[in-house]
Amino acid sequence: MGAIDNVVAHFDAQEIISFEVAEWGTEGEPLVIYSKPLTLQESKKLYKMANDSDLEVMVYAIITKALDADGEKIFSLADKQTLMNRADVGVVADVAGKILGAMTPDQAEGK
Repeated sequence: MGAIDNVVAHFDAQEIISFEVAEWGTEGEPLVIYSKPLTLQESKKLYKMANDSDLEVMVYAIITKALDADGEKIFSLADKQTLMNRADVGVVADVAGKILGAMTPDQAEGK
C-alpha cells in the first residue's frame, strides 16, 4: 500500500460529526446538524464562492455541508440572504466553525 492509499484510508476513516444547535430548534428540541469531513476541493470552492469575505465563507459552509440525519442538505443557496441578514452571527460562527473543522468531533459533540 502506497502513501496515497494511506491518505485516502485516513480520510475515509473520518467520522461524520453531529452537533446540536439549540437556537435553531423547534418545540424545545435542538436542531441536529450532521457534517461530513471537508475536502480541499470543497474548501477551495467555498472560499471562491465567498468572494474574499470570511463571513460569507461561514454561510456557504453551512449551506454546503449542513446535513440532516438522512444525509440531505438542510439549507440551500436560497437561504443565503436569510443567513446573512437574519441569523445570529454568534450562532452562525459557531455552526460554521464546527463544520469547517475548527473543533474535533468530540468537541463538536460537547464531550
